[in-house]
Amino acid sequence: MATDWDSDYDEEQDLTAFQTESLDFVSYDPKKHDEFFNSIQQSSSSIISFCASTPQPMSLKFTSSVAKHLQRNSKLFVMIYEKRLSSHRDMAHHRCSKLGIGILKKHQHYEAEVIEWALNWAFNSAGLHRVEMNVPLWNMRLGEVCKEIGFQTEGTRKECLFKDGKWWDEVNMAILEKDWKQRHIKMEN
Repeated sequence: MATDWDSDYDEEQDLTAFQTESLDFVSYDPKKHDEFFNSIQQSSSSIISFCASTPQPMSLKFTSSVAKHLQRNSKLFVMIYEKRLSSHRDMAHHRCSKLGIGILKKHQHYEAEVIEWALNWAFNSAGLHRVEMNVPLWNMRLGEVCKEIGFQTEGTRKECLFKDGKWWDEVNMAILEKDWKQRHIKMEN
């Protein structure tokens, strides 16, 4: 017996929901991904560009616990593969979430694609209203990518991060669903 849902269901759309032109987004599987996640956490470009924690060697056990924490406390935590890249649950009614990405330096050219995919998922699948990012000043290249996508700078936390013997600012950026969708309408016209 066919239902309205059956006739409206687009199997092609379902198959492409977790991929872009260049990337596949897959659920984190500890058996498959713990060692890979640990290698990303150990990468000097990851530690230098994204990590605000005190740089230190990270064991597989530690990064596994980080991954489990991200799975439990994030709306979406995925591993991103090139074909051939957090919100607390009791705050869900605000429909606001933070976006954090970690990507190896050699794959930085995919950052915009990753962020666009995450925003598409956030606004069109998760029903979010607002997505925020905190960008440390030592990684303002990422801030420029976010600006190009439509994020707005909302403020700066002065000298709140200490890294490499120096105090760094953190730039707070956000994008609203309506602004992201308006930008895409303009791009289509």
